[in-house]
Amino acid sequence: MIHNINEQAREDIFYDTLKGVLLYHNTLSEYPLHWHNEVELILCVSGSLKVKFHNDTKSMINVAPGDIVLIAPGTLHEYLSDAPGGEKLILLFDIGGYSQVSSLVPLLKTLPSYTHIKQKDYPLESARLHNYFWEIDRLYGASDEFLQISVYSLVTLILAQIGSMHLSDAPVPIEAQDYQHKNIDKLVLVTNYIDSHRSDDLTVEKLADLAGFSKFHFERLFKSYMGISCYQYITKRRILMAKELLGDTDLSVMDIALRSGFFSLSTFNRVFKDVNGCSPTEFRKLYRTGADNK
Repeated sequence: MIHNINEQAREDIFYDTLKGVLLYHNTLSEYPLHWHNEVELILCVSGSLKVKFHNDTKSMINVAPGDIVLIAPGTLHEYLSDAPGGEKLILLFDIGGYSQVSSLVPLLKTLPSYTHIKQKDYPLESARLHNYFWEIDRLYGASDEFLQISVYSLVTLILAQIGSMHLSDAPVPIEAQDYQHKNIDKLVLVTNYIDSHRSDDLTVEKLADLAGFSKFHFERLFKSYMGISCYQYITKRRILMAKELLGDTDLSVMDIALRSGFFSLSTFNRVFKDVNGCSPTEFRKLYRTGADNK
């Protein structure tokens, strides 16, 4: 896409699938100085990345895997790297061309030229944003118009989440900060436990006990921080595990269902199809056909 940069360093964005939205995986270690009218969102998947800005004063940020960067329209920037390789998920979005998010335009103008969300500083917020990114990646290119609308909605959620985090930068009383950090620490403990025990019989009651909360308070807190219910989070992590096993092993669908925490094959098939739009068997065939064509 570098050839789309003109002499004034402006990059013209060409939308291949959705009007006003462009998503692509970028493995380039460097990208020259450029700017564009779109909001740019970067999810660093692997490797490391340096982004240098050239607007008012020159500044540079170091982006680690899991970090997210929002770059405002009109911001001069370039990518630098100490080593080749690494993957970035790049999302460009024309907020001015999409009327349903027009109310976000004046709010986004209050943001700085760039916003760097470090995963180590905002683990739960980052996890929520990662979910949005990967859901867009899954839906991007779908021919179903309803699914296309879902992509716009997910981009809006990302922008609103980042904007809300920035607007909440006002000083917070020490007591409130301590309370918030304790909640985050406990929820990180829970999400790590879920990832390590996806094949177990997990219940919200058990996880609430692990965090030291009542079931009611835990459910409210989890959804407040993660954007989805605890049950939905468990299901997403189990389905992700199932997809990895379907693609990388020759285990039977029944064995994969059990290893992923589904104790009923019919339930597994139904939930998998609801999330991915195809059955586990169909997914395996599509995955392997795609791998053979690479």
